[in-house]
Amino acid sequence: MTAYRLLPLLVVLAGGLITPAAAWWDPGHLLDISTSNPYGITAAFRAQRPGVDKVALIAERRVAADRAVVLTAAGGFPWLNGPFGLFLVDTSSGSAARTLSVFDSASPNNIMPGIKAAGPGYVTITQEDADSGVERSRQKYFFGELSTGPAKAFSYKPVRIKTVTRSDSDLYFTGQRGADGVLIRQGLKDGEPVAGDWEIVDTIENKKLQPPVFTKAERGAVHFYASTETYSRTGKAWTRAAGPDKRYFRPQKDPCADIPVEEIGKDFTLYEKCDKQRQVDGDAGLVGYSGRCETENPGKYAWLPGSYNGLLERYAVTERIVETAPPARRRFFIYDAAMGYEARTGVYEVRSNSCKFYPMPVPDKEVLKRYRPERAKDGCGINDKLGPFQKLGDRVWFCKNFYGGEGECGVGAAGFFDTKAKVFEIFYSSITAPWSCHAILAEENTVWLSLEHSGEGWGKAGGLAALNPATGEVKIYDIPVVITAIQRAGDRLLLVTGEGIYVLNAKGEASFIGPDIDEAGDYKLQWK
Repeated sequence: MTAYRLLPLLVVLAGGLITPAAAWWDPGHLLDISTSNPYGITAAFRAQRPGVDKVALIAERRVAADRAVVLTAAGGFPWLNGPFGLFLVDTSSGSAARTLSVFDSASPNNIMPGIKAAGPGYVTITQEDADSGVERSRQKYFFGELSTGPAKAFSYKPVRIKTVTRSDSDLYFTGQRGADGVLIRQGLKDGEPVAGDWEIVDTIENKKLQPPVFTKAERGAVHFYASTETYSRTGKAWTRAAGPDKRYFRPQKDPCADIPVEEIGKDFTLYEKCDKQRQVDGDAGLVGYSGRCETENPGKYAWLPGSYNGLLERYAVTERIVETAPPARRRFFIYDAAMGYEARTGVYEVRSNSCKFYPMPVPDKEVLKRYRPERAKDGCGINDKLGPFQKLGDRVWFCKNFYGGEGECGVGAAGFFDTKAKVFEIFYSSITAPWSCHAILAEENTVWLSLEHSGEGWGKAGGLAALNPATGEVKIYDIPVVITAIQRAGDRLLLVTGEGIYVLNAKGEASFIGPDIDEAGDYKLQWK
């Protein structure tokens, strides 16, 4: 049985954060300023590069009441060859106050530079591949009002945060800078972050780190697990241990890999033996059952895989196990979108000698027509999947994933599976309907969703949605990048992203705290 909650066609744009990602422009829409020479920029550009003919405005960002930074391109249509110019202008007088930098393309003929962020005394410029969207370079410029020379510049790599875990009086973030792992500890007092109590760790025992894939607080310590190493913090000491933790990672070698096909043809028991080892390595026993399962449709059956070898690591299997509190202890296995693109997702109830599968309901054409009429008009293949989830009381809250390209679509929503009644309830809204979901935080009165468009090419951030299940109201908070994890810290939400950490305060105001470099070139968190 499934209940559908039809929410009001309402959106509230709250707490805007006007910090767009690097510019992805249509070259035909750039403003040619070769002759108009606003702020005297064209003349200033030509003073640095006398051979420059055509100049176009890419982006402008205000950094003070009467100051703005302006990014320009030279060379003519399609403006991808460079050079590029960065200027500080006096908006009150209409003059160019200072040439901050004139720089060349990081990859000639195919680069789109943009203003990533800007504020009093600084501006960050990224250069991205025009085809793939891959970031090729990042520079942060620092400038003062009294200086007249070029800005002080640093080339650096951003720290792309992936996870956040709470342990006692600390928060721990894992991330990656380039190919190397990064760990961040943020101290808490009475549940609130302490501005000066943080550390960024990129080496332990004088060696760089691998990017951790998950974190566990256990036995009085915090452990960060990478595929071939484990890092730990016990007390104030950081340590590392070589080798994968076999409790959480399968043997990397396929037991059947070294057996020639010809030998299997002669003696099939060789395959049976190695395939049996695959089952052991795949750890179906972690779930507690494998094989044929009932479904809610009489006379039909589903299957719980006998092995996750090659599909999920052991830690990923155990993360999908949900158990209810005693005395009526029950075990459920969440078969979510990470299990495979083609799989029908849902919830297995696992018993000692049987199981039952409850498939997540997929919206029909009427639901698509109501909440996404523009997609229903053209027609598309609905491919909704159960995505990120979290247990709260007797409910397993989740949000939906779907692929939105190449004729495919979905109807984004939050919902829950009631572990007592064994039913789904889904909260459809025209506000969340166009968006797939990347992360969820379920609280008593609000369910927070990270919205993302997942289609051809690169993903697009849809901000942070706040769903009130009691009233059906949805608020959207404008966050410029895709949120990968959400954590409550006092009256604030910490939003983990591939650009770093954002904070949403109780007033609904969002700010970026880093990690980012300061004027000395050091990575820091900047609490406000």
